[in-house]
Amino acid sequence: MGVVRDRLILIMICLAIRWFLIIASISASSYYHVSAYVPMKSRASNRRSAINEIVSSTAALLICTKTRAARAVAPFAPVDALLPAARVKIVIDRSVDIASNLVAEEDADARIGMLHDLESLLLKPQNFNRGAAPIDVPQRPAKSYLNAYAEYRNRASVLEKPGAMLVQNGEIDAWRRLKRQERAREEADEVRAALNYYTSNLNFNPDRFVLTGTKEERSKLIRENSVPDIKTVIASDMGLRYLLRNDILTACDDARAELRYQMKQSTADGRDLLELLLSAQKALKKWFDLIDEKDALVAMDIVSQET
Repeated sequence: MGVVRDRLILIMICLAIRWFLIIASISASSYYHVSAYVPMKSRASNRRSAINEIVSSTAALLICTKTRAARAVAPFAPVDALLPAARVKIVIDRSVDIASNLVAEEDADARIGMLHDLESLLLKPQNFNRGAAPIDVPQRPAKSYLNAYAEYRNRASVLEKPGAMLVQNGEIDAWRRLKRQERAREEADEVRAALNYYTSNLNFNPDRFVLTGTKEERSKLIRENSVPDIKTVIASDMGLRYLLRNDILTACDDARAELRYQMKQSTADGRDLLELLLSAQKALKKWFDLIDEKDALVAMDIVSQET
């Protein structure tokens, strides 16, 4: 019996290592961002399907208060945390307006002036995070994330506990590594840093999540023991935000590359540049759609008065 037990434990550890490697690769893909400049139409089909999959996985969940009927409320952060992203939105909106005028303008001197205006907005530092309190790289994931693992270990059998602990420690190590890598990327990209500043301040209250959907859908999830835990819900929400953020970053990177190219031409053609900026504007709108509308309006009003 001792030999059988030892073999079972060894098998569980091997399976745990395999799952850790799979989870780490998936987690890394959520943070990965490619900045190569490629034609727009050849990108994002996989990204779009990934976003749709995440949206469908979180559509059955919303947040409610204990004293009111269930209603959809996004995870929240202080309005001040949204100011850097609001500055990004103003810069992109202004760039779209200038690029639109560039396409319609026929005077060569005027077009050169518009390119210089775009250069000031897109190629020069904007200090989006000015006034924002710095955030240290966290050493541990959120408490709700750790609690979900603790609950699983309490339910696990004696043979499953070592493997569960190994998976948890592996995920935490991968999470720390990704956080450090992301901080380095933020230092190289102001837009990334501005958008990450808001998501880093998001507050998820696990006591305010309730299962929604039709009665049949809820019953099916409960019967099949498929109700997602809080860790899965938070991961899905953050995954969607990061995918939309990467859409914004890709479009901004491509717009900068196109602007540099047009600035070297004898006659500037702003059509491709406008298309790229519109893509960034559209992706940023979807990112803001995940935020409480009142908070977004307040943040935009504050930033608008800065200039």
